[in-house]
Amino acid sequence: MTLHLMGSVLSPFVRKARIVLEEKGIDYSLEPVVPFMAPDSFTDLSPLRRVPVLKDSEIGPDWALPDSSAICSYIERKYPIPALYPTAAADYGRALWFEEYADTEFSNIIGQSIFRPSLVQVLLGSEPDLELAERTFEETLPPYFGYLEGSIASRTFFVGDALGIADISIAVHFQNLRLAGFEIDATEYPALAVFVDRLLTRKSFSKCFDEEAAFLRKQGYKPRPSLAPEIAESNLREKGNTNDG
Repeated sequence: MTLHLMGSVLSPFVRKARIVLEEKGIDYSLEPVVPFMAPDSFTDLSPLRRVPVLKDSEIGPDWALPDSSAICSYIERKYPIPALYPTAAADYGRALWFEEYADTEFSNIIGQSIFRPSLVQVLLGSEPDLELAERTFEETLPPYFGYLEGSIASRTFFVGDALGIADISIAVHFQNLRLAGFEIDATEYPALAVFVDRLLTRKSFSKCFDEEAAFLRKQGYKPRPSLAPEIAESNLREKGNTNDG
């Protein structure tokens, strides 16, 4: 096994790189790393102290590549089949745009104003700020959902006729919304809701989701009632087993 990925299991960017690896059927190891808790030496690997970071022992023991977009591009170049980036120039450019759109402001809004206040703060032992999270979901995100709804429309994928980096980059953030207990309105965004459900139940996503759910259970996280059923049911089963014991 030559590829070694470093990063937090709940990071959408780590998830993005993992799903690219899973979709290509590439073996890799995962080392849990929380950037703000990492030692000073982590800066040598990731100057911005962000995850993920990819190591490839085939290149050399000191070789490391930070940033999910750079990592996914590297994986695509090294393992081109199945292709997750379009070959046609117009489609390639469009796919990169959706990746950038998802990676920047869309990610920042979800991460800083929904995922962090509703879930991460709880894991850190603080009270959640559900008012901020709910207000952000109801007032700030609808224009972004509307844009994505119009972009997917009657299509199966955002670019081309097969799963690609655009779809993965967008869907990983909806996984964080779901982990935090938020679901988009299928009546208002029907095409986007179908896309999200299809992607998040895909094998590569489900594998990550199962590990994320297990991590949250281990941390003693109690999900909101609207949280994804898989986690809620797992918590109930675990609680039942404890009571029975």
